Amino acid sequence: MKMIRKLGLAAVLLASAQVATAASIPNMGFESGLSSWGGSGTVGSNPALAYEGSSYGQLTGSQSLFQTANLVAGETYSFMWRFIAGDYLPYNDTSFVITDAGYNLLASVATVGDYGDSGWQYYSWVPQVNYNGPLVFGVSNILDNDFNSTLLLDATVPLPGAALLFGSALLGAGVLRRRKLAAAKKLDMVAA
Repeated sequence: MKMIRKLGLAAVLLASAQVATAASIPNMGFESGLSSWGGSGTVGSNPALAYEGSSYGQLTGSQSLFQTANLVAGETYSFMWRFIAGDYLPYNDTSFVITDAGYNLLASVATVGDYGDSGWQYYSWVPQVNYNGPLVFGVSNILDNDFNSTLLLDATVPLPGAALLFGSALLGAGVLRRRKLAAAKKLDMVAA
């Protein structure tokens, strides 16, 4: 019991004292629409598809979104993505991000399966040198234009909030256990 209480308290203290470790990409949550973004993507607001908040970036068919990024060496940058394949093999639609490190495949029809869905995935990277250049997200419709695949983009949930949630869950479990033990003790006293 004491161990659970100590773990929960430690997690709450860690969450309240810790600063977010991931550097931010301007408007990565798309809560401000497409401000700071160029390209042909759109902003969606279906809560069932959103990862965090109420908005997300959406690329369909052969669209892209881009902005000039000022990345600091040694900082961690991150985002959430979800690839929904609207096609089947051999029409291997792909989704990708281009960062300071170049082209990075996120997912394709081959990796999620025909008409598959990757679910929300976490992506992070740490630039080795300071970088001031394009940050590009894209989806490519390969070999046909009959069926479109979709890439959804959103910001990540900050670690302190997740740690606070975990810590409060541990504290809650400890309180419930304590009440249960107290109730059992009371029943034993009544029975005696």
